[in-house]
Amino acid sequence: MFDVTEMQLLKWHGQLILLNFLMFMSWRPCRGLNVPNYGAPYRGNPTRRAGVYSSVRDPTYYDEYEPSGPKPLTQDQRRAKLTAISNPDFYFPPDPEADLAEANEPEPEILRQKPRTPAAFSYNEKDKNGPSHWYRVDARCGGRYQSPILLNTSSAQLVGRKRPLRLDGQTNLPQTILLQNDGHSAKFTYNWRNGDRPVLRGGPLKTKYLFDQFHFHWGVNSTVGSEHVYDYQRYPMEIHLVFYNGLYESFQEAREQVDGIAVVGLFYEIYQHSVDEQLNTWTRFLRNVVTPDSEFTIPFIDTFPLYEVIGDVEWPYFSYEGSLTTPPCLETVTWIVSTKPLLVTEKEMRQFRRLQSPTGQMVNNYRPVQKLNHRRVFLY
Repeated sequence: MFDVTEMQLLKWHGQLILLNFLMFMSWRPCRGLNVPNYGAPYRGNPTRRAGVYSSVRDPTYYDEYEPSGPKPLTQDQRRAKLTAISNPDFYFPPDPEADLAEANEPEPEILRQKPRTPAAFSYNEKDKNGPSHWYRVDARCGGRYQSPILLNTSSAQLVGRKRPLRLDGQTNLPQTILLQNDGHSAKFTYNWRNGDRPVLRGGPLKTKYLFDQFHFHWGVNSTVGSEHVYDYQRYPMEIHLVFYNGLYESFQEAREQVDGIAVVGLFYEIYQHSVDEQLNTWTRFLRNVVTPDSEFTIPFIDTFPLYEVIGDVEWPYFSYEGSLTTPPCLETVTWIVSTKPLLVTEKEMRQFRRLQSPTGQMVNNYRPVQKLNHRRVFLY
């Protein structure tokens, strides 16, 4: 009788041990799993439940046993990691509005301050707001489709069937011309009578574009100065004629639209036959705007048409989609860059180099070339 009872006790004891062992083994693999919490905020919302596991619990498993506990990432750290993962070869500056929407926080006091003026940017790379840091002036300067770029004849896509590019009204005379030293360039803005404003059409443009102003970019010497680089060559100066889409009321309205702006760029090369000959008579007005933020109104008797500045619009040209080359760097520009340079003398270049900016001599006011980022460049 004793032996049977003893055997039963041993049997029950063994079963209890086996049961405990099985329970332990089934529980152990679950340790350390990051199981999402389907609590009350996620019930009845299957769309959100499928995509926000990381927001329920931050993936800081390796800090789980540290005495100080997990250290959540800051917004800047999260933004930097996402940028590195999505496109490690290009930097996109932070978007404050997106961060505010994500955090659902009230607007910080600093955003209520007066926005920066265009004078905040600099062409000196050593300055804190130099060309590589223009995204600090305006985040859009860090976009993917920026200008200027390197223009290569060998890699451009040749356009076979093309519409002629036309500039109607280029011989019209304005009432006056406002010449400005805006601290970054010399800008000529024409004051037109009704119906006299020149119109650019044809080529890559789908609608007509109205002339607004032209300005220049130049270098400290005649080996540099142009913003675009044509077959690996820089020119001493480049003129930009700015037009806005006639579908909009003004340049300010048009520049915010995807098809709002067209800019015609032409290079200048040095006329070697005479140093002192005056090829571009309008350059004599530059002496009136030497100091920064100065302006001079050219009266009607001294005004000149666009034809006197650029001649006939009958040259081969590149075209691509890009941006303004100064902040806010809006990516709303159809670029048309001529392959046939204009002529300028060294005497006339010295007149440009006498102009002053807020930080000294106004030279090298060109932006470095930007990444193409798979954009197509057409050759007409």
